[in-house]
Amino acid sequence: MSKIANMLNMIQILKDENIHSIQSLAQKLEVSQRRVRSYKQELEQAGIYINSVTGKYGGYQIDKENNFLKLENIVKEEMYIIMKKAIKNRNKIEIEYKSINSGITKRIIHPAELFCYIDKWYVAAFCELRKEIRLFKLEDIVNYKVLEENYDDKIIIKKRA
Repeated sequence: MSKIANMLNMIQILKDENIHSIQSLAQKLEVSQRRVRSYKQELEQAGIYINSVTGKYGGYQIDKENNFLKLENIVKEEMYIIMKKAIKNRNKIEIEYKSINSGITKRIIHPAELFCYIDKWYVAAFCELRKEIRLFKLEDIVNYKVLEENYDDKIIIKKRA
């Protein structure tokens, strides 16, 4: 299985809020215990926090209040994964975005970072339409398409006078 699929499976296993040993997770995912530890680290870098429980019956446990678990109610997990992949590969994304001020607008963005703020997921991205870094709430992205075209992550943004 792919790395992303394994990490999503690990989240599914941990959703029951029980403590799972690293060894049992490794067996269920058919990977090494070292790989399970690296999945935990990468998930935490993406804002999905997993508790480490020490002791004889220790292991990993996902917190009830974990913001990622609320993600499926707010926005499709697929969009989150696609955004993460686009950030890694520096792909431009064409979106239709529902804005309070402008209505629905078509934009091309250069996604840089995903983050959760007050239970809402956002992507920080350079917007070609506005020529500046903007924050886009994932649930307000009506439609999206990952483009083959890559962006240069060293774009210098000039401040308006």
